[in-house]
Amino acid sequence: MAKIFAGNLISSSEAVRGGRDFMFKDKQIQVSRREFLRDSAWAAAAAAFAAAFQERVEAQQKKSQPTNLAFQHNEPATHSTQRLQPVNIGFIGTGTQGQTLLQRLVRIPGVRVVGVCDIYPPHLSRGLQMAGAQAMSYRDYRRLLERKDIDAVIIATPLHLHAPMTIDALQAGKHVFCEKTMAYSIEDARRMVQVSRETGKHLQIGHQRHYSPIYAHAREMMVEQEVIGKLVHVRAWWHRNNSWRRPVRDKRYEELLNWRLYRKYSQGLMAELASHQIDVINWFTGTTPISVVGMGGIDYWQDGRDVWDNVEVIYEYPNGVKVVYTSILSNQYDGYAEQFMGDKGTLLLTNEKDGFLFKEPMAEELGWEEHAKKAAGKGGTTGLVLDVTATKKKGTGAVIGGRKMEAGYEMKDAYMLELESFVNDVVRNGQKPLCDAEVGYKAAVAVLTANKAIEEGRKITFTPDMFQV
Repeated sequence: MAKIFAGNLISSSEAVRGGRDFMFKDKQIQVSRREFLRDSAWAAAAAAFAAAFQERVEAQQKKSQPTNLAFQHNEPATHSTQRLQPVNIGFIGTGTQGQTLLQRLVRIPGVRVVGVCDIYPPHLSRGLQMAGAQAMSYRDYRRLLERKDIDAVIIATPLHLHAPMTIDALQAGKHVFCEKTMAYSIEDARRMVQVSRETGKHLQIGHQRHYSPIYAHAREMMVEQEVIGKLVHVRAWWHRNNSWRRPVRDKRYEELLNWRLYRKYSQGLMAELASHQIDVINWFTGTTPISVVGMGGIDYWQDGRDVWDNVEVIYEYPNGVKVVYTSILSNQYDGYAEQFMGDKGTLLLTNEKDGFLFKEPMAEELGWEEHAKKAAGKGGTTGLVLDVTATKKKGTGAVIGGRKMEAGYEMKDAYMLELESFVNDVVRNGQKPLCDAEVGYKAAVAVLTANKAIEEGRKITFTPDMFQV
């Protein structure tokens, strides 16, 4: 069961030497490294490959200074990093998502990525190149956490490793940014919240839409300006047309690189995609779901995976609001979006970058229609393109973290903004994250319970205590 990812918890060489056991929540059993090696034919080869590759990485570091993306970013000339207190970051997990974060992190003034950890040598090498010459390499994340000079840690590893790594980092005295979904199990997510409280260290979860100007503006329009009237229904979807599978030349690394396709490591489409959108619905409505029912199947990509390639879920929220969610991997026509439907209009957020308002025929004038760009909608309707500077009432403006959005915000994506907030607001100033452990926990409970409803073929009713820690 743990044949791949014990190696992501420890180095391959540590696995050979033996040591403490780790809990894997999908079967609620402990697997020792001796058992892990006995059951894993690839482990010895992985260790040898990792050692050889690491030697090449270290030799390259000594020979030349790796590229630091911080120097490639066109920061304003007046933006001096000398006036800022340096923030030392340890980075754990430099796969696809980790690299997405890391290339933005190094552009934040005053940030020094001083340690990079990954068990897969190509990912480790790329992470070191992105981090810069000051970064040390690690294949055992615990060695990185021992460093007293590290202020905070970013964790972008496979889902089932989020909890043990986050808990260890918090207990080591580090603030933590952990990618979504928060944890593989509700029990793990609950423990993460508890340890954050016990240690007094902040835990930010990577639901980046909380930091997006378009989402902040859309929420203001819906909640504060009430432009869609009474919310009656929500639709959300994330549709792709690909296998979600990475090509793997060496089959020993199949589960390591394609962990999302296997239930012992992954919670599938609901955790990897839907969690973002269910989090937005929780945020916009200010509530959590009452019940959930759903269906799923492996109906198209029958290639050995055991994670569903399509899901359809219906949540019931307070006040009779139904949320219909779908995710598929066999058609990309609709892309991904959230659609909030009220008795006065519909708010549509698409592809995480565009927003539109479509008024119902009987709705009153809003006062700024003439200044807004127009967009064609279904059935011959015309919508208004959401714009922070135009589609708002006089004197209002979208706020992120208690701060009105400044000029230039629209030029940055939400990944960049969430990392800037983590560094400047959370680590430097000790502020509570916008998407903190409690927010991430509620999204995790909603999507993990949906998976349970699909698996068991029944409707599950949430109790209020399920969302409380």
